[in-house]
Amino acid sequence: MSSRNNIFGYSNQNNEIRKRTWLVMVLFMLLFCFLIYRVSSYMYFNSKPLKTMADAQYTIDEKYGALYKVFDCNGEDLLTYKEKYYAIIDPVDYTRFNEYTSKYDLETLTITLRNYNKTYDLEKIKGTGNGEKLRYEIDKVTYEKLKDIKKVKGFYTYCSTDVVKDGYWKTENILTSTTYNKVSLNPVSKKEVSNTVSKSADSLEMQIYNKTKNNEYTKTRFAKGINGEMGAAITVTPKNNINVRLTIDKQIQDKVEDILHDEKYNKIGVVLMESNSGKIRAMAQKDDNAYNVNLGYPSTNGALPGSIFKVIVDEAGIDMNKIDNSEQFAINPKLFTQENFKGNTFTVAEALVKSSNNIFAQIGWKVGVQNIYNYARKQGMLSKVLNFQQEDTGNFQEDILNPTYAQTSQTAIGQNVTITPLEALSIPNTIINNGVYVKPSIIDAYVNDKKEVLEKIKPKTTTVLKKETAETVKLHMIDVVNRGTGDAAYIKGMDIGGKTGTTTYEKGNKSDGWFVGFFTLNEKNYSMVVYVNDIKMNRLGIADEEGGGTAAPIFKKVIYALKNMQ
Repeated sequence: MSSRNNIFGYSNQNNEIRKRTWLVMVLFMLLFCFLIYRVSSYMYFNSKPLKTMADAQYTIDEKYGALYKVFDCNGEDLLTYKEKYYAIIDPVDYTRFNEYTSKYDLETLTITLRNYNKTYDLEKIKGTGNGEKLRYEIDKVTYEKLKDIKKVKGFYTYCSTDVVKDGYWKTENILTSTTYNKVSLNPVSKKEVSNTVSKSADSLEMQIYNKTKNNEYTKTRFAKGINGEMGAAITVTPKNNINVRLTIDKQIQDKVEDILHDEKYNKIGVVLMESNSGKIRAMAQKDDNAYNVNLGYPSTNGALPGSIFKVIVDEAGIDMNKIDNSEQFAINPKLFTQENFKGNTFTVAEALVKSSNNIFAQIGWKVGVQNIYNYARKQGMLSKVLNFQQEDTGNFQEDILNPTYAQTSQTAIGQNVTITPLEALSIPNTIINNGVYVKPSIIDAYVNDKKEVLEKIKPKTTTVLKKETAETVKLHMIDVVNRGTGDAAYIKGMDIGGKTGTTTYEKGNKSDGWFVGFFTLNEKNYSMVVYVNDIKMNRLGIADEEGGGTAAPIFKKVIYALKNMQ
């Protein structure tokens, strides 16, 4: 009995051992399979990031240039570039691995750098720190002396092509900046302070940034040995970048800038646009280091438009049948007594030709400020046009629901309203487009590095006036140029329409000159605004030169420049 129990006990023990053996073997097999899976996963699926990490230990990238390119409408690069030269020292590798390096090379490097800049002293380098490299900017002559020194460990040179933002207020420079100086009032000192802040998410600049933020910079890549030796440099060019193509035509822009630089006035802005597409071909000012006058000065809501605003009153009155094109208006002797039109009568067309404040004040009473406001708003005069961060917006300076007669009179002649030159562009453009407001645009498309279109920007349009109204006002504006205050813009054989404007400010002895107009060249319609800021006034408080004598001649010069380009 005892013997049988021993037999069965031994058998059970063997079974238990076999079970445990199989269990251990299964566990080892599972672990082995898991290890195979992990190795395969790293080798075939996750190898790229690991390779990148490994390569990063033995490669050095120096990025340069712009994150994206800015082209004009013909594919010409609008950004300005400048070659810069650098000598780079890795303090750890430099001090650790140069024991057997040629003393001649080391001395040549040390002396050449110190001769260029006495603060570039390699003898003071310590081989400790946080791993940051010493970056010495040098000139081309020094670069040429150093670039062939290849055997010094932890040292290399490279040349980069960097963007130079000369003239912050150039259009392309504004677009590529994601920060700006915001001026605010210090609540304690009551003084204005300026802080650099990010532009808002809905601004045009940040819209471009969000389109291009996944781009990569062009890089100069160096292979690095384990002992600090540096290999030859190669250029790594990104393949899938998104770039911006503007509506600006650089050739036209340059011609306009040349004209403005020759003028005697300090602050001039010009915006030229293809009428039917809304594409801005030139947006220029005389001094790109000063605030861009075309965007409007900060916190001013633009500038007083003066008599160019009479076109809005004219079109609103005719479009709403508040006035008739043949209706006669008599001079009111109690209004604007300085005008020399006493006893005369005018139609609205004649009043626009002569730019009569007296008659347009009366027309303003008939049309009403609320209606004038609505027609201005429909043409983008009370909101941002291009949506630049620092672009200002127009404003009506009185209660539009209950204005006084005096306020209405001032509004009708453009002395109680403010707009920017960009907003003023719609005054002639809606007329030449048969009553259709085409919103101006400056982004034409997003393109790849081959300049192939990835996304095309479509124009936004709104019908504002009846076609008959636009045709009537168009004839009025042509008369202004042919025989009125805008005759300085007249060119024989061309259909040119426009309106002059001269403004007077209550505070300060300054005035502004305006000219807005349209013209046809080679069967294509254009609209243009010329704004001359800060015209001197005489001791009687009258501008020495009015819009017809300041802005209109510039308008004419731009047209001649375009004709000569053809």
